[in-house]
Amino acid sequence: MKRHISLRAFSCLCALSALLGPGCQEPTATKTSTGQAGGASRTAVYSRASKDYVRIQNADGSFVPESYLLKEGGNYGGPRVDKTIDLLNFNDITTVIAKPLQDMGYVPSEGRGTKLLILVYWGVTVVPNDISPKDSRDSVTLAAAADSSLSGSRAFHDTPEGAVDAQQARSLLLDSQTSANMEAGQDGHADAKNANLLGYTDEIFRLHVHDPNLTVLEDEIENDRYYVVLLAYDYQAASRFGVHRLLWETRFSIPEQGNDFSKAFPLMASIAGRYFGLDSHGLIHHNLADTNVEIGTPKSLGALPEK
Repeated sequence: MKRHISLRAFSCLCALSALLGPGCQEPTATKTSTGQAGGASRTAVYSRASKDYVRIQNADGSFVPESYLLKEGGNYGGPRVDKTIDLLNFNDITTVIAKPLQDMGYVPSEGRGTKLLILVYWGVTVVPNDISPKDSRDSVTLAAAADSSLSGSRAFHDTPEGAVDAQQARSLLLDSQTSANMEAGQDGHADAKNANLLGYTDEIFRLHVHDPNLTVLEDEIENDRYYVVLLAYDYQAASRFGVHRLLWETRFSIPEQGNDFSKAFPLMASIAGRYFGLDSHGLIHHNLADTNVEIGTPKSLGALPEK
C-alpha cells in the first residue's frame, strides 16, 4: 500500500526528461544473456493518442498515409553491460520499427511537408534493487545487529551487560526502522519513474489497492525491463515554431530476465506497432510466442532541417 501511495504522489512531479532518464547510469557489472525470444514472456504495451490527432481512413478501412521523420531520442542503457541491447545503434532500431510503421500507413519523408517527428528511445529500466540491493541495505544490517544485541541481553539477563545489550538493541531497531522508511521512499521514487516510463501509471491508478493485479504490475516495474518509447510530435509545429506538440505515444517493454533483446525486439515492435497512432485504452499484454514478424528494407530517414 505504501508503494502505491508513493507512485500516486510522485507521478505528479515527473517531467518528460525524468521519464526517459532512469537508465542513465554507467554499467557496473557484466550480464550473460541466455534468454531466447518468445516463450512465456509477455510484451506490455501502452499507447495513447491526443484527442486532436485523428487518422483519416480510406474506403477500404486502411489509413491515409502520413509522412514521418525518425530522430534518435537516445539509448539509455541500463544498470549492467548487456550486449543484446548495448551493441544496437539507432539504425538497427529504426530498421525494425520501419515495418510496423509502414503497416499502419506511415511513410518516411525528408521533405518540408513531413507531418510527424517521431523521437525514439530505448534501454533497460533501473529498479530499486539495482540502486540498492535489498539484501545489503542499512535497514537489514541494522536489524541483524539489533537481533544480535537482543540475544546478548537474553544471555546476560538481569546483569549490567544484559541491560546495555537491551538498550543497544532498542537503538539499533529504531535506526533500522528509520532506514527502512527512507529506503521505501527511494523505492517509491524509482517505481514511479519506471511506471511512467513504461506506461503503467494509469493502470496502477485504476486498480483498487487490494486488487491482485496491482501486485502483478508492481512486481513487473520492480524487475528490470527492456523498453522502447516512441513519441510522435507535430513536425511542422516543431520545425517552424519550436512548439513540441505531442500527437501520440507508444511505450512497450518486456522482462530483461530470460530474454535476448536483439531477438525479442522485432516481435515486440510487431505487437506494439498495431497501436502506433492509436489509443490502446490502457496497458495491455501480449505473448511473444503468438507473434510472427518480417523485417522490411531499411530506408533513408533524412535529417531535421534547421529552424
